[in-house]
Amino acid sequence: MSTIPQTYSKWTTLVLLLFLQIAVFAARPYTLTVKYSDCLPAKLMLYEFNGISFTIIQTQKPSADSTFTFKVNTKTPIMYFVGQQPNVVKPVVFGLDKKIALRPQCRQIRKAAFAPESFNRKIEILLQEAKQFPIKEQAIRSKVKRDAGVQKLKEAFQPLDAEKLAWAKSKKEIHPYLGHMANLSLYLSFLNNDMNYGAELEYFAREYFHYADFKNPAYNNIPMVFDAFQTYAATLNRYRQEDALKQIYIEDLLEKIPTDSKTYRYALGGVTMAFRNKNKDLFSHFGKLYIQKYKTKKPDPSVIALERMLHAEHNLDIGKVAPDFELNDTKGNPLKLSSLRGKVILLDFWASWCGPCRRENPNVKRLYEKYHDKGFDVLSVSLDRKRAAWLKAIDDDGLPWHHISDIKGWQCEAAQLYKVRSIPATFLLDKDGRIIAKGLRGPLLAQKLKEIFGE
Repeated sequence: MSTIPQTYSKWTTLVLLLFLQIAVFAARPYTLTVKYSDCLPAKLMLYEFNGISFTIIQTQKPSADSTFTFKVNTKTPIMYFVGQQPNVVKPVVFGLDKKIALRPQCRQIRKAAFAPESFNRKIEILLQEAKQFPIKEQAIRSKVKRDAGVQKLKEAFQPLDAEKLAWAKSKKEIHPYLGHMANLSLYLSFLNNDMNYGAELEYFAREYFHYADFKNPAYNNIPMVFDAFQTYAATLNRYRQEDALKQIYIEDLLEKIPTDSKTYRYALGGVTMAFRNKNKDLFSHFGKLYIQKYKTKKPDPSVIALERMLHAEHNLDIGKVAPDFELNDTKGNPLKLSSLRGKVILLDFWASWCGPCRRENPNVKRLYEKYHDKGFDVLSVSLDRKRAAWLKAIDDDGLPWHHISDIKGWQCEAAQLYKVRSIPATFLLDKDGRIIAKGLRGPLLAQKLKEIFGE
């Protein structure tokens, strides 16, 4: 019987081991199929989240049997988003389920269900369960008041802390990827875990992500890091502390994340967006940091979007020319804000159903009558949805100035342009259309007009 030479045998073994090693670490194909039950879109997109917005990575048209098929090669679990447009998408993780199937109804892809036994379904359940923890925390705080004593509060939070730890452990046992996701929501109570901070703000700021190791590359493929940091920064912003201190807390936290990682980009994006419309200074600070870091010669959608947001944020600063817009007046004729240049204008957002607005109308009317001949005028923008109610309120209150509306309520284009989230909201403009004051009502408005026009 012939025998294989020993050297050949060793060489063969080495080659086989190398092949097996490559096979283990090589990217493998994973498939997502989407078949709509009651409509057939012309195309469907697979998106990647880039830290602020979404980037298309695949576009598919339906096959002969009306099925959209996406194929992704990956070595590790990675999350993408599927949908017809970026603001209506469903997260899908490739790399855990060999084949993924969705059967959505038209324009309701978010509600489409994964197979019950799939990892993607387990991830959905995890995200749903994570949302319940803040609700449970609030229920405890409502039930056990602070005056009940520290010990009572500690005892009340102990079972919830234990539940969170057991929950995160169970997710890790299913798969490490689920464990990493769970750790983003594993914030334990201050009273039972203060770690000698002495104050809840310091504990929250330093330990919110105690269980999440952001140096682990797995977080590069978990876009929910964005949501977690957005929640963290938004909560931090509600504390009555100086912005400088909040900035220090956040920057100290960001320093713990590799700056060349996607995790860092998710985190910085989440922080930035948390401050949008909430804290202009911190939004500008972290927004400019994001732009500086990720702006390249090749246009980046997230940088472009953020630059537009920052520009819009400062459009309403004192000294800026008020953004122009055009809506129809009570007779259906278009009226532009800029057409009123040459006069001092009170831009007033109101509605017929707004009690404080209606109570302020007599004061504005008195000032209008006093200063109109000197160059004062009013442009009222109604957030009504019913034209008849809008016109009746104008007539009932006897308001003789300019009135415009698109009858879209809070979706009013001018209100969105001016970031109006409560009414009455006012902007006082000089003769060149520049903003000279905001939010003036009653005696404050009267005093400002007196400064401008005299008695």
